[in-house]
This record gives sequence, C-alpha cells and structure tokens, in this order.
Amino acid sequence: MFVNFFRRVGDFLFADPVRLIELFSALNLMGWAWLLAFEPSLLARDSYAGFASLGGPAWAALLASIAISQFAPMIRRFRHAANLRFMAMAAAAGAWLVIASNFLLSGVSTTAEANYLLLSLICMVSGAYLGWTSRST
Repeated sequence: MFVNFFRRVGDFLFADPVRLIELFSALNLMGWAWLLAFEPSLLARDSYAGFASLGGPAWAALLASIAISQFAPMIRRFRHAANLRFMAMAAAAGAWLVIASNFLLSGVSTTAEANYLLLSLICMVSGAYLGWTSRST
C-alpha cells in the first residue's frame, strides 16, 4: 500500500525534468499571492514599495492565476497541456523577474534579489525546454 503511494508520488514528481521546478514555482507564487492578498500592511515596507502602485489584491490575482496555470496541466492531462506548461513557465519567469527587480530597485539589500533572479532564470530555461519539446509530447 505505501509502496504504491510512494511510487505514484515519485511518478508525479519526476514525470519529466521540469516538473519539480514547475511545482516549486507554482507553490511559491501561491505563497506570494496569499501574502499580498491578506497582508496589505506589508506593502508599506520599503522592500515591497514597487507592489503598492498596482495594489496587493491585483498582484495576488495575477500571481495566483499564473500559479493555477502551472498547476492545471500537472494535475490533469489534456490536449494542449504542453503548450500551456510552456506559456505558464514563461509567465512565471516574468513574474519572478518583476519580483526580483522590485527588490533590486527598492535599495534594500537582501538575498531576495539573487534568489528571485535565479528562480526567474531557472524558469526561463525550463520554459525553453518545454517549448522545445512541446512538439513531441
């Protein structure tokens, strides 16, 4: 029973070389969406000032929609899932780049700039992989 469960989890997590990156990105985007939606006082801090112009709920909706577009083809296979995975990964790379830029331009020195910039780059490369291989899946 447990062996079957672990085998199914392993098959899900390692379905292809990009799945773990997609899952990591989507879960983190959902965390950001939750934070921006339910902690509006956070936008008053200097390091989050770039998000204040659009507002927390709008950013939360945008990031949550990108995360859902990453989750959907992972959970359910459908005809154009590979194309959606490519587009969702490209959108996630853009979102992480905006987040990294916000921290970089805020003038507050943290490790967030490097971490989110690296995550953006990883999503870009993973998205390119998905786009390259989407014709064969």
